Amino acid sequence: MSRHDPTDVTRRHVFAQTGLSEKQEQARIVVLAGKLAGDKYAIGEELTLGRGDQAHVKLDDTLVSRMHARIFQHQNGSYIVEDLDSRNGTQVNGMAVTRQVLAYGDRIQIGSSLLLFAHHDPMEEQVAQRRKLEAIGRLGTGVAHDFNNLLGAVKASIDFLNGLPDETQVSDADVREAFSDIRAAAAAATEMTSRLLGFAREVQRSHSEVDLSELCHHVVQLARHTFHRSIRIEARIDRGLKVIGDRGQLHQLLMNLLINARDAMPNGGKLQISAKKADQLDLEKAPLNPLVAHGLITVEDTGVGMDEATRERAFDPFFTTKSDQVGAGLGLAAVYEIAKAHNGHITVHSTPNRGTEFQVVFPLTSERPMIPTEPSLPAIELPPTQLLILLVDDEDVVRRSAGRVVRQSGHRVIFARSGQEALRVYAETQPRPDLVLMDLNMPGMTGDQAFKELKEVDAEAPVVFVSGYWDRDLERELRSMGALGFVQKPYEAATLRNAIVQAMTAQTS
Repeated sequence: MSRHDPTDVTRRHVFAQTGLSEKQEQARIVVLAGKLAGDKYAIGEELTLGRGDQAHVKLDDTLVSRMHARIFQHQNGSYIVEDLDSRNGTQVNGMAVTRQVLAYGDRIQIGSSLLLFAHHDPMEEQVAQRRKLEAIGRLGTGVAHDFNNLLGAVKASIDFLNGLPDETQVSDADVREAFSDIRAAAAAATEMTSRLLGFAREVQRSHSEVDLSELCHHVVQLARHTFHRSIRIEARIDRGLKVIGDRGQLHQLLMNLLINARDAMPNGGKLQISAKKADQLDLEKAPLNPLVAHGLITVEDTGVGMDEATRERAFDPFFTTKSDQVGAGLGLAAVYEIAKAHNGHITVHSTPNRGTEFQVVFPLTSERPMIPTEPSLPAIELPPTQLLILLVDDEDVVRRSAGRVVRQSGHRVIFARSGQEALRVYAETQPRPDLVLMDLNMPGMTGDQAFKELKEVDAEAPVVFVSGYWDRDLERELRSMGALGFVQKPYEAATLRNAIVQAMTAQTS
């Protein structure tokens, strides 16, 4: 099949369908088939596709070259796909091409991935973000309540320890119990923060196999941490329910259903969530293929319920019976859209003053139960030599606590309070520090900015980053520049020790 190379780059591009000027025109690709099925990518001025890490869209496919193709916007406003001398070529609507002007609706084949060229509306992303912010805001009161409880336990335990007589031994039962309570409170706060941040960060659209059972447990734990104690939460979740979908969107669907149930019970009540394999009777209630195994999620509350008129509009965007301070009416609309996008179906049953029940059905990928396994870390011994470690963090208490761990591990430690100070201390210290533990989020010069300048001073500068907030794209960039590791706050002492040893091992390997 010969490749097509058009000479007129404007003849196939159509603007009339959108009513936008060329400067306003925006486009995206939607992955219809392949490992990234369901993902959407705005094109902007250029979008590269390939198997390599440098491609904007990474296609994990042996049929795809490292830099396979690119889509870019011509100066006249048209979008063009160009094959980058790939091994297996690029096709548009079944025709092999080297360079082709695209029209909305064109289908691009790259390896086993099928891409749709479509119009991009940035408002979709803004609405999705607004939905997420609305949900997080509605969790805020519960988060503050639980954090106050945990901080109260920590402060009370510390005050108790400070008030003990000088002759008290660390091995005394009361002392060990106080330390145990402090550690338990810190662990609970860590888990709550991790779950809340996990919900906030799940914005990357990526369809893959998702353990729906594990995800249900996740949102139930978050709800138990954040909902008022007057709401009793009961969960019956079968193991091994797996679906193909976007984990972030499914997480949002579940959280929105639970938050909706919570808001329907301002004076408390019972919230039940169940997840199981749907039986034949369940499938008869939904227009789904009875020959395919489905999972059924049910969320039921004992709240105020809905009358028929409200129930009919429950999934309408911006429809809400709540006050302006509670929500914008986006939660259930998002639930409906996400269920539909995952080939699912949602129904609602409700009676005024007797509660509401939502049922969501999704096609399953496997009926085999998943046996959870605990992650294991390889045994790591501390290095026999004493290291000089530069610890960079703008928080005094964090520097002191991390410094104690470093010294307890047998190393020497020096400190810097900012990125600028880290550059000065590193340059003035002779011999140079063996390792830099660098906080990412600092005022003024951030950790990644300091790292880039540090590399100009010493191309081999050994740096491990520490941060309470994670950005996968930034991590990928910094690793490509030579970062030796990443530690997420809050961390166990053993985690920091292991990161130090692994960084030094990577340097010598």
